[in-house]
Amino acid sequence: MHKKLDGKNFIDQITRYGYFAEQFPDCFSSESFADNLNNLLPLISLRKAQKNTTAPTTLSTYKNDISRRVLSVSNPEAFLRLSKYMRDNWDEIVNASKSTHSLSPITFIRSYNSSEEMINCESIREKLKAKSDFVEGIKSCIRTSLGYKYRLKVDITNCYNSFYTHSITWAICGKDLAKSYFRTKEPVSIQSKYEMGDCLDSFIRQQKNNETNGIIVGPYTSRIISEIILARIDQLMSDKGLKFKRYVDDYKMYFRSEAQAQESLPVIEKVLNEFNLTLNTSKTEIEKYPYEIISQIKDSYENSKRVDGVFGVLNTAAQLHSKGEKGAYKYALKYLKDEPIPIDDLQIIIPTLVNIMLLDPRYGKYVTKYLKKNITRIRTDTLSLVINRELGCSLQSELQQETLMFVQLIKDLDLTISADNMINIMRSDNDFAIIIALDIWNNHNKSVLRTKHEARLINESIKALMHSLNGEKLSGARWLLLYELHIHKFVSDDLLPPVDKNDFFKKMLELQISFYNA
Repeated sequence: MHKKLDGKNFIDQITRYGYFAEQFPDCFSSESFADNLNNLLPLISLRKAQKNTTAPTTLSTYKNDISRRVLSVSNPEAFLRLSKYMRDNWDEIVNASKSTHSLSPITFIRSYNSSEEMINCESIREKLKAKSDFVEGIKSCIRTSLGYKYRLKVDITNCYNSFYTHSITWAICGKDLAKSYFRTKEPVSIQSKYEMGDCLDSFIRQQKNNETNGIIVGPYTSRIISEIILARIDQLMSDKGLKFKRYVDDYKMYFRSEAQAQESLPVIEKVLNEFNLTLNTSKTEIEKYPYEIISQIKDSYENSKRVDGVFGVLNTAAQLHSKGEKGAYKYALKYLKDEPIPIDDLQIIIPTLVNIMLLDPRYGKYVTKYLKKNITRIRTDTLSLVINRELGCSLQSELQQETLMFVQLIKDLDLTISADNMINIMRSDNDFAIIIALDIWNNHNKSVLRTKHEARLINESIKALMHSLNGEKLSGARWLLLYELHIHKFVSDDLLPPVDKNDFFKKMLELQISFYNA
């Protein structure tokens, strides 16, 4: 029996699993936020004309060796306002986001003993240990490619950052109809659709200083908005006779000749331009059949483990990664999660794991979990030196995600942290790392390697940080740090920066809702 995702289940799921992006360490969680929805939702007004806009807390994350991506954690009040509106209009939103071309729908069916519809985000899939739909996606592409010898791969330049929020109404109503209704309030038949798009536009902008250029990357609400816009673009491309499948903003298009693939590029660009979007030409690629191939990755790892154990699996993952298998390291770390590291291989495995983290910090949480299970086999003093060195380099290069990853690893593995690194974290603008470092200093003081002089310098850096927060607001970009300071009392009351709290945040504090698990 299929249990359909409805508005009530949606708001619990999106608040519990769709608030923090998967790249954030597990110590940042929205569980208590979701647990208290019944107390918070009555405080949320859905009036569109909200004067008070908010700013998200941001984290610069790894995208590739040249560029970074900014992930955001939206103000909880603004997030809940948008989520509440989505809940109240859930059926209409599902219809607006549907596309037969999409491999990234906003919901998925979890089929075990019974079928249950869930929001389609990575966090909930991992929590439920739900089967990946990657192979099914490849099979769907193979079916679509029947009779087409060439595949064109394209994606959109800075997709989320390029979305024009007013185009939400264009996507829901059709661009010409939406513009006509904006000018003349005709045709009346699209009034309810237009008003829904207009409200989504308004509540999206409230998460980002009321800006119309771009939507924040991170919360699953943004993925829903992206599917609404891209579903309309899918329809326009299909109307042009194009055969394709899309995963978020990555398109795979199929043609009978290479010339046809080349000739389609101006057509694709024109459709995207209607929504103020452009092609990322650096990622445009034409391939000749066979192009949709399912890798036998599990068999490769099992064979490698039989011959060379843990090192063999990681070495095979390296080979697959170098050949373009994007998920090779992530799958390897999941595959090895219960496999002990042989004592004789520690001097090879530890550098390999650290380098995997540096290659792509998204793997950091999997490496941390694996090291934690093997911590009794590892010389923690040696590991502390290695991690502190890499943390220092990340701080110096202002690599926020890498800094956060190493600070979290230090806390999770109960390693020591140097005084210099503590001080430099307090001087950084990485609020996520600051929260963890304050927790270490406040609750795990013996984990900090320092002299009396260095302890004084650490305390002075904390005082300077608290002073710099004076005047910051809970509606501003440093809301998370301010809020967690008041929840966890990481500093004494005389150092705690004062903040004006509206009814929503007063209720949050009263309920002791926290986004950080100390």
